[in-house]
Amino acid sequence: MLTFLLTAFAGSVLAESVELGLDEVLLVDGQVVTFDTVNQGSLVFLRIEAGNRTYSPVLKFGENITVDGVTYTVGSFDSYTGKLRLHISGNYSRVRVLKKHDFDVELVEAFNTYVKLRIINTGFYRLNGTLQFYSQGVLLKEVPVDLEKDGSTVLKVRPLGSSLTLSVKELGISKTLFLGELKEQVSIEGIWNNGTIVVGLLNRGDPVNATVKLLYSGLTLESKKVELKHGENEVSFSSEVNQGTLVVDYGAIAQESFYFRPAELVLEDIEKNGSTLKVTLKNTGEVTFRGHVSVLQNSVIVGRPLSVEVTIEPGESEEVTFEVPEDSAYLTIMATSGAGTFSFPVEVEEKTVRGEAVSESIRVPLGGHGTYILILKGSGRVELGLEGLPEAIGYAFYSGESEVNTINVDGTSQVTLLLTIPSIPRGFSVGEPLRFNVTISRGEGQVQKIPLELEVYGLGVLPVYGDNWLAKMNYTAKTHFVGMPYSFFGRGLTPPMAFEEWPGEKIAIAYGRYVREGADLTIHVLSPSGEILHSSEQQKGRPDYVVFNESKFMLMLEGDQFSGVLLVADYLPGPENLTFELGQKDFGTGIRTFIINATGMRGQKLRLNVRSDRAVEVRVYYFTLNKEKEDFDPLSSDFRGVFRGRGTSVEGSVNVRSYEDFIAVSIIGTGNVSVGMETEKVALQVGGLSKYTGYLIIAGLLALLGAVIYLEGRLE
Repeated sequence: MLTFLLTAFAGSVLAESVELGLDEVLLVDGQVVTFDTVNQGSLVFLRIEAGNRTYSPVLKFGENITVDGVTYTVGSFDSYTGKLRLHISGNYSRVRVLKKHDFDVELVEAFNTYVKLRIINTGFYRLNGTLQFYSQGVLLKEVPVDLEKDGSTVLKVRPLGSSLTLSVKELGISKTLFLGELKEQVSIEGIWNNGTIVVGLLNRGDPVNATVKLLYSGLTLESKKVELKHGENEVSFSSEVNQGTLVVDYGAIAQESFYFRPAELVLEDIEKNGSTLKVTLKNTGEVTFRGHVSVLQNSVIVGRPLSVEVTIEPGESEEVTFEVPEDSAYLTIMATSGAGTFSFPVEVEEKTVRGEAVSESIRVPLGGHGTYILILKGSGRVELGLEGLPEAIGYAFYSGESEVNTINVDGTSQVTLLLTIPSIPRGFSVGEPLRFNVTISRGEGQVQKIPLELEVYGLGVLPVYGDNWLAKMNYTAKTHFVGMPYSFFGRGLTPPMAFEEWPGEKIAIAYGRYVREGADLTIHVLSPSGEILHSSEQQKGRPDYVVFNESKFMLMLEGDQFSGVLLVADYLPGPENLTFELGQKDFGTGIRTFIINATGMRGQKLRLNVRSDRAVEVRVYYFTLNKEKEDFDPLSSDFRGVFRGRGTSVEGSVNVRSYEDFIAVSIIGTGNVSVGMETEKVALQVGGLSKYTGYLIIAGLLALLGAVIYLEGRLE
């Protein structure tokens, strides 16, 4: 315990000596010590402030005083330096010596127009007095100051040289500050000409009022009073000059001379596309060009508009567009302004490629090829392509014998577009116009589209069947007619065959030699786009037929080997009254054929009553047995049917046999036609035995001959 107390006591007791001047204060923890001397330093008047208590003993050398555990012992006094050596011992922790009155000076910023200083009170007592500023011995400024301990203030003054002295005359203290090289507060950062002179000024310090003058040959053209804020400032003048001097008076002088090369225009690019002319001008001078641009031919303005107003900054380009005569080749580009005129004679050359089609629409059969001739005019390299064409249709571009996708055009070039049409429609419809575009791409987004039209028709073309005038003249048409029989032959699968558009219920029948030989065949009904809609399902060795309602259709035949007749006609499920207009076909007359289902009329008589506003021919055929179908030839002069008649009123009847399947009725001519149909019952021999009458007569005669011979024998 004793060891701890001695250690603690020893740790809190200190002793040291300090030198204290007459203008200084000694701080020992919370005690403030100052002194003065009496009798030339033989006596020391010591003043100690400890809280609210003040001690003021007069002590000789070696004497001391103790205040709150701290002992102050007077040592020697140096009258030359005014320093007192004072010995301190006792219980304290910190000792400091401060000036009674003092200040520091910090340089905030220094320019050629002012110096900004921060004054800091570093003394123990308040700094109160008049602060004087001297430069090169000249009093510049006096400022009253009153600063608390550690307080500060910022002051501005304009020095005369590179050093500055600050003094508080009441306290007899001063500081000297060396400023070094002073920077310019305001500098000219740039001068440019955008038609008028503009100067850029940089103020590094506080806002300042300035006078900015524009001089030319020593004469003031313009003068402006402005406030220059801290940072960048711009001052504009209205005078249009290319050289001169700018003077800035802001308390100091900044000036700079300038010279700008006048606006100088060069023709950077020219492009003619048909009647459109694009001109690009570049200003290579140092002055903004403000003026108008026109296009002339033989000293006459030919461009539209007559002129275009432009503003072209130094180093910048400007594109202007005119409409000029399409056949113009030699032109003059003229740019005028108040500063001068620029003239550019040019020979314009088409720097683009334009295309056109010799024929914009073609018809191509299924499985065939079609071509378009394209004429390309101009100059440049282009890429050719198509858009809007179904993928099933192949295409290629040819220049001469070579297939091309890109081509260099210099003047005029001819390109052939070859289309390859598939045998079966895929992605398009037969007989319907298909519109697509040829694209001519020059690059940079420049694309010309040439619209084209394609119509695909059925490839299969059948000859007219029979011994008639159409068949004898080998008449064929790309579109087959409803009501007319056609011959066909082949093997495998025929191409689609297009028929005229025909409304209502129809029947397609295939018959002929292939049936007699036991061959099998299937009729397919297709949509114009190639989709199979219906197929016949008759057994092998029987005529194939299919009934359908589609107005737009094609037919296709499938079989191992076939040769026969194909007929598409109106289908009636039974007798009915009809009214229709009989129009003329492309071959010169009209024809309409009705195939009537006769299964519901077997053993009856079908009566026909045909009325027309113009004379027509009516032909009626049995259409059940294969040979009877082959006899159906409505335009033949050799009639092999049941009955025929001609006029505006035709009546007739046909006995429907017990095995009858179909009755065929053809009406040939033109006019408004009405057909009445009715059935009636008849005796069996009329309808059922009529075809055996000859045989019965012969049998009767033979029986009669036998009876005569028998009687003659009895009589003998």
